[in-house]
Amino acid sequence: MGMDQRQRYDTAVAPRLEPGERILALSEVKRPHGLAPAPPPPAPRPQSGDGARVAAMTVAGAALSGVEFVDNIGGGGPTDWLVRLLFGRAARGRLDSVAADYLRAVPTDTKLLAVVTDRRLLVARIGRSNAMWPFGGDGRPLVPAKLKPLWSVSRAEVTGARRRWHRLHGARLRVTFRDGSWLEFTGPLRLGRRRAAELRDALTT
Repeated sequence: MGMDQRQRYDTAVAPRLEPGERILALSEVKRPHGLAPAPPPPAPRPQSGDGARVAAMTVAGAALSGVEFVDNIGGGGPTDWLVRLLFGRAARGRLDSVAADYLRAVPTDTKLLAVVTDRRLLVARIGRSNAMWPFGGDGRPLVPAKLKPLWSVSRAEVTGARRRWHRLHGARLRVTFRDGSWLEFTGPLRLGRRRAAELRDALTT
């Protein structure tokens, strides 16, 4: 049986915390796969020398970007239905939303650690280890240098969290935010029902 994840990661997380900040729950997680969202369309190019038109188009371009939605199924391509069937969505929200910021900062196919503290939700990348351990053991506690913070958001922005079922991944955790956006954590091997429930309870109590 592997080492408890709190024992393995507490030492690595501690230097990343603010003074007085407490860990409530943590778990190895993964960002679900899916098609990358299409970039917002470029603003039309103004005629040279027309300063007023340049300013107007800059404002229009910013507004357009603000109403475009990111969706990890995105794209509208011919294989979208297959990706939706296999992976579902990883996040959804406007381009200026909390979830969009998460998508930009956190890659797929990376071993991640989700940490819930009394102040924020933090996602960090777990660096590779060259050590080999028998029977799936986790080995020694992770050293702080092997943990790289990628993204965080204040607990005040979190409005809810719920564990949900996915046909392939089993337990998944959906976290929602004040701006209406949401993101999901999944496994299948790194996030079981118990750990999903622990993260949910830490985020909602």
